[in-house]
Amino acid sequence: MLDHESVSRVHARFRRDGLSWMIEDLGSKNGIRVNTLRIDSQPLRNGDRIDLGSARMDVEIGPESALNRAARVVISDRAAPALHTEILELSELSSLLTGEGRPSPQRSDASTSLAEIQDNGINPREGAAHLLGIVSETAEALISCDTLDDTLERILSLVFGNVSAERGLICLYDEKSRRTEPKVMRTLDGIPDTPINISSNIVRHVLEKKQALIVSDTQSDERFGTAESVVMMQIRSVMCAPLYREGRTAGFIYVDRQTSAAPFTLPDLHVLSALAMLSAVAIETAALRDSIRHEQELRARLARYSSPAVVEEILSASAPTVQHMNADERDVTVLFADLKGFTAMAEDMRSAEVIRILNRVFERLTEIVFDLNGTLDKFRGDGMMAFFGAPLSMSDHASRAVEAALRMQEGLSDLNKRHKSLRDLRMRIGINSGPVVVGDIGSPDRKDYTVIGDVVNIASRLETSVAESEQVVVGHETWTRVQDRFVAQALTPVRLKGKQKSEEPYLILGRR
Repeated sequence: MLDHESVSRVHARFRRDGLSWMIEDLGSKNGIRVNTLRIDSQPLRNGDRIDLGSARMDVEIGPESALNRAARVVISDRAAPALHTEILELSELSSLLTGEGRPSPQRSDASTSLAEIQDNGINPREGAAHLLGIVSETAEALISCDTLDDTLERILSLVFGNVSAERGLICLYDEKSRRTEPKVMRTLDGIPDTPINISSNIVRHVLEKKQALIVSDTQSDERFGTAESVVMMQIRSVMCAPLYREGRTAGFIYVDRQTSAAPFTLPDLHVLSALAMLSAVAIETAALRDSIRHEQELRARLARYSSPAVVEEILSASAPTVQHMNADERDVTVLFADLKGFTAMAEDMRSAEVIRILNRVFERLTEIVFDLNGTLDKFRGDGMMAFFGAPLSMSDHASRAVEAALRMQEGLSDLNKRHKSLRDLRMRIGINSGPVVVGDIGSPDRKDYTVIGDVVNIASRLETSVAESEQVVVGHETWTRVQDRFVAQALTPVRLKGKQKSEEPYLILGRR
């Protein structure tokens, strides 16, 4: 219960809908907004923001409620003996769709063949029309899915809508690593409370042979029965079809029945196989779309603080390089720069002029940082912060930072000469090197790629408490790394604010 004047006594309801959580407006006075949009009913996603009147809450869906429920699926060899099996070659599906020919699946006993079913009154062309109708419906439904998760959920819904299954799941499969990853699962009642146990023999057969199959409860198939690994205890019938496309198996769809109801039939297998083949195309398209979207988002985020060359290098690098953007300890060099006296100077300027001057100066300084493959952390009023050595590792990050500082001083001097409106600006710079925590840091709503740690604090103190106008001052650790490339003068050790030990700063005089 929310005790808030803007929240109605009966305002909203959360409910489970298959694999998703839903929120519904129950006729409230002030309504519901999800991510600022007014809604009546809507599925929720992790990170959504909900406003009930003026009361706000954030959605956090834990791993147990997420799409990936791998912990709830067990692929096991421990099972009751296999019984009756029928196998459908996917190459035969085209004849089913056209209504031509009468493919006979492989059988483990004297069960009724498709030809016999057709002879008993089922018109193959009627069956083809039914399958084509399902294919058309599936294509239309899947084309509107934006993400891979949406696509997988929609596929499983279509399976339950066209096959009388009691439980079902979709697993994706990586042929290189031979790793199977359960992605979505459901039962007639929603998400099961206990794991779904499925046969490793079935999974292996479907993935390796690229065949769809039915397994029912008669003890006659030696391929599956001797391993006691096909139908789990109390399961009456199983169907499994590969997600197959152009020679590659991307996973499988699995459904079963646990009750004493009639087992799955060949027409059921035809429907599941058709859904699986079409779904394989949709999954591949959705995965590609997700990959493109991720790259676009990553590119836009990287472009805020890295040069175009670094952005391209990161995007073309291996996955571990991209993962380095996650919060981690790295060795970097941090640079702080500040326009000395600019705050007092700005008191006599119009706001537009202040912004124009800062933009001109920061544009030039940012170009220099980017030229040396540095990362722009942030602008701070009339100052800026940058660091070198992340997200791309570089052994000479200390030298790059000092070189950038000297170029920044030279660049500002050049701007002063060419633009009298800058009023002879001066800058001081502090630099320090060492281990920091670097990565995307912040809240779920706003994260910045930044650095934190003692090294950062010392660099800031060197800039504010030691460096004077037009000076570049570095910490002792930075100096030990760059002394072969630059000339410096040792300054009097200082005890910086918040530090117990004194720091030995060095004033950079120039290049060697």
